[in-house]
This record gives sequence, C-alpha cells and structure tokens, in this order.
Amino acid sequence: MNKGTLYWLTGLSGAGKTTIGNRLYYTIKSQKQNTVILDGDILKKIAGKDLGYGREERLERAYRYSALCKLLTDQGINVIICTIAMFDDIRSWNRDNIENYVEVFLDVEMEVLKQRNRKGLYSNGNGNTVGIDVAVEYPKTPDIIIKNDGSQPLEESVRKILEYRVIQRKRWNRDEEYWNDYYASRVRVSASKEEPSLFARTMLQQYIKGGKHLIELGCGNGRDSLYFAKNGIIVTGIDASQIAIDELREKNTLDNCVFVCDDFVSAESIYQIQYDYCYSRFTLHAINEQQETQILTKAYDMLIEKGYLFIEARSINDKKYGVGQAVESNAFICDGHYRRFIDLTKLIEKLKKLGFAIVESAESDQFAPLKGDNAVCIRVVAQKM
Repeated sequence: MNKGTLYWLTGLSGAGKTTIGNRLYYTIKSQKQNTVILDGDILKKIAGKDLGYGREERLERAYRYSALCKLLTDQGINVIICTIAMFDDIRSWNRDNIENYVEVFLDVEMEVLKQRNRKGLYSNGNGNTVGIDVAVEYPKTPDIIIKNDGSQPLEESVRKILEYRVIQRKRWNRDEEYWNDYYASRVRVSASKEEPSLFARTMLQQYIKGGKHLIELGCGNGRDSLYFAKNGIIVTGIDASQIAIDELREKNTLDNCVFVCDDFVSAESIYQIQYDYCYSRFTLHAINEQQETQILTKAYDMLIEKGYLFIEARSINDKKYGVGQAVESNAFICDGHYRRFIDLTKLIEKLKKLGFAIVESAESDQFAPLKGDNAVCIRVVAQKM
C-alpha cells in the first residue's frame, strides 16, 4: 500500500522541463527501479491525440495526465511528468488526490524563452503559443521554484528537487492501527467460527445468484465473503487491514474467493473489473461523506447493467449517535475509532442522482442484533439502471 511520488514539473515551452526531468529520472531510477518519466510531447500522442488546443481541450488533456499519474503512483510507482498544464484546477486536483505530490515550477523570463525558441514556437506566429497567445495560470504555491535561466547548473536543479522533503498528504487510513489490533486478536477465530451476518444471509436468499461476481468493500474478517464463496459466488474481498487480509489469504482454500489489501476508496485497478454485485456492510460509516460519494460512483461504474449494490450501516437514529468527539457532520471518534452515521434519506437521494434505482430501503434495530447493542441500521438495495 506504499504509494509512489509524483514530481510534477511545469513551466512554459523551453523552460527546461524535459532536460531537468530526464536527469531527475535517471538519478532516481538508479536507486529505485519503480520509476517512470512521462513527457508532455509524447503524452499528447498517447492520451490526447483526439483533442485540439482550445482551453477546454487543454484542460481535459491535463486531467488525463493527472489521472494517469494517480493510477501509477497508487501502485507504488514514482512518476516524473514534464508538462505545461498551467491550470489551477489541475494542480488543486493533484494535491487533493495524489498522496506524495511535489510541484516544481520552472520559472523562466519570456525573453529567455524567446531566445531559446528550440521548437520554433515563439516565432511561428500560429496564434496558439502558451504564454503569448494562450493565457496561463501560473502556479501560486509550488513546492519548488527553479529560476532556470541558464545561470544554475543542471545538477544543482536536480539536487534541489531531490533534497525536498516530500510531505505526504494526510490519507484516510481507515483507523488501520485500531483495526489491525482488533483483527490480530479476533481474526483467527472469527472467519472460521462466526456465522455470516444476517444481512449476508438475507441478500443471498433474495438477490444473489451462484456463479456471479461479487466484491465486498471492507471485508474485515471475511466471514461474509467466505459465506458467499461457499455458496458458489465468485468473490473479491478488499480491506485495509494487513493483519486480516494476511490471515484470510493463509486460511482460505476456496478457488472462487480472493482477498486484496488496499484502501477500498482510493484503489483503482480492482474496480476496472465488472461485478454483478457490490456488497458494503458497515463500511460507509467508516469513511467521510466525500469518500462515500467517491465509492458510490465507483460502485455504479464497476457494476454490470442491472447489477446490485447492497448497503448496511449505522443510522443517524442509532443510540451511539453523538457519543464521543464530534469531528464532522454526523461523525464522531468513539470506542477508539471513527464512526459516521448515515442519513437514509440523503443516501437514497445520492444513489438516485448517480443513476441507481432503489429496490428497497429500510431502517431497523433488528438488522444487526448483538447482545446488549441492537444497533439501529439502514439497509438499501439499489440496482444500476
């Protein structure tokens, strides 16, 4: 789950992005083989050949570059990209979505760029030159500024980048330490001896058919995933607890069940597979509302047409609502970990906006009965239309 670092080298044409980027690439790659370089001119032919050079098309091209960088860094690959992409929205997206992000602005005076004019862009008069004919949004808060006017040796510029201490964007860690401790003491007995949840049994009886593909978000000790697999479902269980996943991988003997350790919100590749069912029990209340929107959008995209989404989570009407330290809307730190309570009406509205049809929805304190703690839970069955 260790993410790669993105070095986003930006500046106008002729600022030296490719030159510095290449030297940086070979320096890093000599120590870390999991390193790639992406150059804007090459990327245009791969990820932007269908796009022109109007502002919206340039913006779309830049978003594609950012999405590609995230895909690679999420899989532990260090990326150096050399691109103009002078948009505030793009740089903000990078900071919000890429954990290890270093923004390097090569600041060069226009007169120097015109003198270099290596690609003839500043003398061809095509009316499409960025910085002259096309307005740019210069970086406002770059991590590193390099005045690359030729007075500074190349090695010094590269050294400045390498010496920068990468500040990892705060990642939603799913209370990994808490859950690892929890599963370290319980997982060895839970998956093998605990019965599947009432929710799993009900969904299997009413909706889930053998031979279909199901992904469980936040599978925990795997009891529901294993239950589905034993009933002929092809199951992928994903969870951020390495303790739980390692134990499940060691003990699981079923060919139709695989367990993946990753953050089910930020993971990308696992969602490129199409599933018949997406199963989410007690996971929505482990993430914040923005992440809820992300995962519901991914659920819609990865489900086949007429595929089902199953959700169970604690309601805002649960007795534990308001207990502990309030951290955001409907969310509290309680019992040593984060817990957000779900508003059924708002959840249904969000699902409908995404394109889901609501097959059934309900709220009850009988959905997840426990000794001394009958949680008030919501249940939603939604179908992709």
